[in-house]
Amino acid sequence: MADSTSFSKRIFAMLLEKGKGDRSWRQFSIDCDISYVQMRKLAQENQENPPRPKLIKKIADGSYGVLLEDYMFAIGVQPGDSRRIGAIPAENDAANPKANAAKKSASAAGTLESYKALTLKQRRMVDEFCEFLKSRNEENK
Repeated sequence: MADSTSFSKRIFAMLLEKGKGDRSWRQFSIDCDISYVQMRKLAQENQENPPRPKLIKKIADGSYGVLLEDYMFAIGVQPGDSRRIGAIPAENDAANPKANAAKKSASAAGTLESYKALTLKQRRMVDEFCEFLKSRNEENK
């Protein structure tokens, strides 16, 4: 199971907000087949321990635009980790380096434009998320 020290409640809550889309929290919890109370505890960052993989799978299945890998990463499970749920293949960027470089370049330009369109509060949240990712990357070296 994931180490609770690697569990980022804030990141998990942000992923839930994105996965919820325009639905209410109650409808989102129904679509995920989990209790509304459980969903709200996670969304309001009130749960100290990371949710179990079975619960995360249910949430990912009911989410819009958020992958199981994203939720698993937020609880501290890295791609390729034996604790992962199912067989989610890791992307192999070495397969086609030219195509991947073009995709990354286009993606970076779009990302910058999206970032510029955010409010100051939203930019701070993105910056906080980037710092979280940076610290996770440094821990894994």
